[in-house]
Amino acid sequence: MKPGILNRICSYPVIISCIIGACVLDAIIFLPLFSIGSLSAFFTDWQAVLYLLAALIPSSLLGFILGMFTCWPLIRVLCSRYNGAPLKQNDQVMILSGAHKGTIVNVYEITKGQGGWELARLNIGQESKIFEEYSLLKIKEDGQK
Repeated sequence: MKPGILNRICSYPVIISCIIGACVLDAIIFLPLFSIGSLSAFFTDWQAVLYLLAALIPSSLLGFILGMFTCWPLIRVLCSRYNGAPLKQNDQVMILSGAHKGTIVNVYEITKGQGGWELARLNIGQESKIFEEYSLLKIKEDGQK
């Protein structure tokens, strides 16, 4: 089974949240420009463009941080559900991110993380690793053939 593009995108909810936060703050900076009337006249003035860039750089950086704290809790849950969470013991999953990307294994155990959400413990070769549910794509549930 090959994961879809949305499954792969959803395996990185931190990046999604940061981009959403940056886009929202940058949009707030751009909104007053639309009241000017002619945007082409604004963008021909090189000093105005430099001021705009000087405002967009710190707002984007601040947006990354704000998006992480405001969007990430919701995006993490949505991405986990889209990729097949909640997982149970013996579910067959494909790892979507990290060093073991593309590996298909069974869930060995479900454990609680420090944040209170569930983490999946997988046996990969001789070692056991813990993964967030959003980084795993459920292929088969326990008991299905």
